[in-house]
Amino acid sequence: MKTPNRMLSARARALLFMVAGSCTVIAAITLARRGGYSYINLDSLLNDPGFSTLLLLPLSVAFACVMAAMLPIVVTVNVAILISLVGLLEAGARLLAPEHPLIHGEPEAIGTSTFYVPDNYLGHVMAPSVRARHRRWVDNRQIYDVLYGTDAWGRRETPTSAGSKRTSFILLFGDSNMFGEGLSQTETLPYFAGEAARTYRPYNYGVSGYGPSHFLALSRRGRVRQEISERDGYAVFYLIPAHVGRVIGSSNVSTGWGRHFPYFVANGHGEPVTDGNFVHARPFTTLAYYLWTKSNLANYFRATLPLWYTKSDYQLTAKVLKESSHLLGQQLQLRGFTVVLGQVYDNEQRRVARALSEALRSEGVPYLDYTELFDTRDMKYRLAKDDYHNSALANNVIANRLVADLLGAGAR
Repeated sequence: MKTPNRMLSARARALLFMVAGSCTVIAAITLARRGGYSYINLDSLLNDPGFSTLLLLPLSVAFACVMAAMLPIVVTVNVAILISLVGLLEAGARLLAPEHPLIHGEPEAIGTSTFYVPDNYLGHVMAPSVRARHRRWVDNRQIYDVLYGTDAWGRRETPTSAGSKRTSFILLFGDSNMFGEGLSQTETLPYFAGEAARTYRPYNYGVSGYGPSHFLALSRRGRVRQEISERDGYAVFYLIPAHVGRVIGSSNVSTGWGRHFPYFVANGHGEPVTDGNFVHARPFTTLAYYLWTKSNLANYFRATLPLWYTKSDYQLTAKVLKESSHLLGQQLQLRGFTVVLGQVYDNEQRRVARALSEALRSEGVPYLDYTELFDTRDMKYRLAKDDYHNSALANNVIANRLVADLLGAGAR
């Protein structure tokens, strides 16, 4: 009885190598015509149909042909079975995935084209001197309908009560919680801080989606001094657990709305240095993350990459905030700077907040821990059941505590 061949015939292998060679040539020509290896990034995948048809597909076919030609038949068959099983699991995860509420609705500029403007360094900024209406729905239920306004520098306007001479400033940096998403101009944290500290003028530097890296980028840009009228004051950054992912570029950040965010890494001395954005500074990692986000299995288990943060990730976040405050202090007469550790909603976020506090402490960054300032299970402290942004009541509580802790009774 003849022993079956463990490899393909010479003719079959030659054919596979020919197909692989042809596909490789197509990919090489595509790269040559589109700028070389710099073309391989997530922007190309999302914006250029040729990336999939003339580069990704040919390279995939070439790889499959080479593996089939070089591996024993039994290995090739087992690999094919494994791929089929993964495909079945992906299909099953899609069918069994629970339905999540559809949250939709973005700010719509009034009288101009857009509320958010692309920025080469920050990813996006808010358009200056613009009004916008923001209506948001959870499925078919509207949860808010509010108006936003920005000043000449693209910051959200913060009105102040008349009757007090405001000779100092309080700068408040952060994301949508600091901006006041879903809230009116007189319901934001900066507004309540200005009401609690009548001799200080509040400036709202919060922008939806921002994180510590944006604070550092703004500090390095060096124009804050010309944006502020008062001589001296305080600066505050509002930090939440999700901000670690915005610093290191987790899969849910770097493959979507945050893919052009500033990307900082620690140099040999442990200092944060800029390395472009997530798309271009680490193209292969971001592409791999994007493929991960398209996995039904990953979405079913709500698994983001990296699966957990390391001590280095927390340290980098703390160093970014430390460097930001240092640079800001070179431009302004700061009486003080502090980080506010904001609300947490589950044990995992609580664990991340504790790790952040340890990193801030080790870097000598002043912080105020407000993670237990109020019961986040109480719906009155957030906008809606499925929207975890701070409510006006939450902002009022935080602002009054902040003024008491940071400025003292003499500032009121």
